[in-house]
Parts: sequence; structure tokens; C-alpha cells
Amino acid sequence: MYKLRSAALAVLVVSLCLGAWARADEDSEKLDNPKPLADDISLPLPCEGEMVFRAVYVLARGTLDDREISLGYPFSEDEPGYKQSFISGYRRDFINGQFTLKDLPDPWQKSIAPTLPKTDADSPLKPMFYFIGKYPVTARQYALVMAQAQALASGEPAPACEAPSGVAGRLPKVKVSRFDAERFSAVYSAWLMKYHRDLLPVSGRGSAAEDGGLGFVRLPTEVEWEFAARGAQAVSRQDLEGRLFPRRAPGSDSDGPLSDYAVFNQVAGGTGQAARLMPIGTKLPNPIGMFDVIGNAAQMVQESFQLVHAGRRQGTYGGFVVKGGNYLEGEGTLFTGMRREYPLFAADGTEQSNETTGFRVAVGALSAPRSRYKELFSQWQQEGRLASLTDAIDDAQDPTKRLDGIISASTDPKLQAELGLVNEELKRNVSLIARQREEAAGNLIQSAALVAETVNNYNIRLTNLKKSRQQALDAKDEAGAKLFAVAIENGTSALDGAVAIYIDNLATATRYTDAVIQAQFQRVKEELNRKPVLGHSLVARATLFVRHVGDYRKQQRADPAAILKALLASTAQQS
Repeated sequence: MYKLRSAALAVLVVSLCLGAWARADEDSEKLDNPKPLADDISLPLPCEGEMVFRAVYVLARGTLDDREISLGYPFSEDEPGYKQSFISGYRRDFINGQFTLKDLPDPWQKSIAPTLPKTDADSPLKPMFYFIGKYPVTARQYALVMAQAQALASGEPAPACEAPSGVAGRLPKVKVSRFDAERFSAVYSAWLMKYHRDLLPVSGRGSAAEDGGLGFVRLPTEVEWEFAARGAQAVSRQDLEGRLFPRRAPGSDSDGPLSDYAVFNQVAGGTGQAARLMPIGTKLPNPIGMFDVIGNAAQMVQESFQLVHAGRRQGTYGGFVVKGGNYLEGEGTLFTGMRREYPLFAADGTEQSNETTGFRVAVGALSAPRSRYKELFSQWQQEGRLASLTDAIDDAQDPTKRLDGIISASTDPKLQAELGLVNEELKRNVSLIARQREEAAGNLIQSAALVAETVNNYNIRLTNLKKSRQQALDAKDEAGAKLFAVAIENGTSALDGAVAIYIDNLATATRYTDAVIQAQFQRVKEELNRKPVLGHSLVARATLFVRHVGDYRKQQRADPAAILKALLASTAQQS
């Protein structure tokens, strides 16, 4: 009897909890966005629904520019997962966005603009955006969109609005094939273009929509998914290299438990007994506001699976890629670079699907719409030019341009072909050197800012030593005064040495073009502004350093006393 009563009580408790959960769901602002954020952007869905996105950006010179990033994870031999490094191991790739701020609809611009780094109007870098789903696509969203397929194809009236609601509607849509996810994206794009074309971003806004710049919905690429999942522009470069995105609670320097951010199997041994699919948004978001990045429903991405080989993706293509792990996975197997390969078709020939895999969508456009041709061609012409490496080579006399002219003037087809191969290899190597020099210039600016901070610290120490020496003299403590005098002499030498290093950095910086210094300064500012303690001070130091570089470029010299005075004056202005 006692057991029966206990069982009945348990059922009642579960029923009450589910009922409260359902009521809370109904009371939430929207089924499609249970955890609203101030800078959310959205597109409409049929039947007054919405698909919510998060903005991801890369600071770049334009469409052809990109940023090198790390994917996967560098397993060591004693780590679990090492034997599968050929699947999810460390590799390098590149990322960029397809839209500028001006390409976006007005509501998107107003939402995003306050979150962007402050830049000058003539800054060489600008945010290049792509957009990724804030949540995985839910059962409700999937049903609302796919109900439109027949009407869009035949021109018939749209069907009545019927879709799962409450908790069931908020569950990620699983049991879908890769083809189902692409069909969803196609139907949703067609519906948006038919009824809400003006709400879509346009690459090259103001140009004709027929030029291919109009945005559309698709699966995110693996690079887009993983860069966003790692924290994208919201985290430091060091954090982007981590096994998992930062999970720091307010006021804490350490990461919180993954269970606060992800739905996964917390039962030892991976039995799955305590794991189930959960509604979207029940956990905390990652640093850019994406929910359910790890665990819950794993997510498909756009391209076919490739193995990892020597730090890059290997050249054979397999099934489809699934990212993030799922609710049956144990914590030890979950990391941001996790990926699995699934076949497109099951053994019986049907489209492959399972109960742990869903998808989220992204908004993209053509990489080279006609509206961007002029910009892309201009950027392409500058790639691999020796003049981009140093101000010492005049653009008009660039040897790579002269080689282009020699090839064009040649009447020997065989010689033209051979010189063409040499020219392409030369440009490729110049581009690699240019990228390395850009990285070095950024590191130089950060190092110089730290040297300037060191100069300030030495000066504070010297000031205190001088006060202590004077106090010793006033107390007629000759022995103490001598000790302080020696310390002052050593401190002055250290200060002069730091100023000399700072001036050496100025000289080194002039070996890079002004365009490279300005672009890297913008990237450094964004990186330093993420540091809560030293960030503001180091940005001020870096700003002064870049100004001093400009002065040194003109004068080819620097006065140590004037440099020291400027550094200390900058410190006084900050305090």
C-alpha cells in the first residue's frame, strides 16, 4: 500500500511540475524566443511566429578578406579522444562574413550598432557579418514552415495555422534527415522572398535584387557554426582556442559547470537513463547569446564530412557533419570542436535520421554577387603585391605588376604559361608573408602597450624610492639613504632601458605599412577591450604608441626624454 501511495504521489508531483512548466511556457514572451536578448534580430515565420538569430562578425577589410582561426581540439596522447584525432583534431581554417552593416534591414542595424566596437569613419577594417540561429529549429517552427510547401509550389491559399504548442512545440526538431533540413531552408527562404523580401539583408544593398545579393536561409557551414559556438567576437583569441566556450559567472574568474549551459547525460557510464531532449532555452547561452550549442539536439551543418590531416581538412568527402554532441553524450566527450559523421542514407535506402540530431539555420548570400564584383576585383588585385609589405616599394613600380606586364607582352605561349605559374606562386607566397607580418604587427602593438605600462610602473617605484630616500635624509639615516640611492640608480637604469625598448618598437613598427599598423591597431583595441582590469589602460597605451609610430615614420628618430614625458602624461590623464 505504501509503495502504491508513493508511486501515486510521484505521478502527482510530475504532473504538477509539467503543468507549471507548460504554464511558464505559455507566459513566456514567445514560444520561438523564450530567452529574449536586447540585440536579438529576427525574421518572421508563418502564423506570426519568428526565427531569432544572433549576429556574428569579423573585422575585415572587405568581402575578400578573412580571419584564420583554430577548429577542433589538439588532443595529447594521454587524453580521451586522442585516437579519433583524425575526426575532431586540431586544424586551421578561415572565416569571414558576407554582409556589412549597411547591407542590413533598418531594425537589424538599430539592434546591432550599439554592440559594435567604436571605429573611425576612415578605419581600414569594418565588421563583416553572418547570422546564425539563436536556438535549434523547433518542432513548432518546422511544422509552420513545411505546411507552406504545397501552397508555395502550387499557388494555392496558405493552410490554417496548426503546429505543436507548449513544451512539445519548444523541443528541437529531431528525426529529420539532412535533406529535410535543406528542404526546410528552401521552403522558408521561398516564403520569406515571397512575403517579406524587404526584411532580408542584401549584400550590396541598393543594387538590384536579381544580382544575387539577396539573403537567404541555409544551414551554417562548419566553420560558421564552430566560430560562433566558441564565442566569436565576444571572447579573446585565447578563449577561442579553448576546449569549450568561456562559462564565467558574474564576479568569478573560473568557469561554471557545463550543466548550467548544456543538456547532456550526467549518469556515469553514459547509460542515458537520466537524459532526455529538453525544450530550447532551458540553459544559459554561450558568450554571443546562442543557446543549446552543446548537448540537447546535435546539429547538422552544410558541407560534407572531411577527415583531419596535418592540421587541415583532408581532401575526401563523406557523409554529413553533426556538431555539438547530444543529450545522450557524457560530459567528458563534449567540446566545442566535436563533430561526427553520419551517412546520408540508412541501410534500407531511406534518408538517414535519428532522435538525437536536429539543426539550426543561418542567413547568407552569394559570396560574389554582381554588386560586389568591383570591390572584390579591387581587393583581388592587391593580393600578393610586394608594395603591400612595405612603404619602401612604390605601388606603380611593384615587381609583381611588372611581371604581369611582361607576361601580357610575351608572344610565346609556353613562356607565358611558365611565367604565369611563377607569378601565381610568387603572389601566393607574398600573401602568406603579408598575413604573417600582419600578425607580427598586432603582436608588436600589444607588446609596446605592455612596455609603456612597465614604464609607468617603474616611474611609480622611482617616485616612492625618492620619497623614502628623502625621509631617510630627513631622519639623518645615512645608511638607509645610501641603500635608497642605489635602488634609485638601478630603477632609473631600468626605466631608461624600458624607454629604449619602446623606441626600438617604434623603429620596428615603421617597417610595416601605415595601413597594416592601422588595421592591426583596430584588432588589438577590440582584443584589449575584453580585458576587464588592464584593458582600458592598455588601449590608451596602444593608441599613444600608434601616434608615436606616425611621428617616427616622418622624423626617423625619437627623443627619449620627450617619449618618457608623453608616456607619463598619458598616465596622468587616465588617473
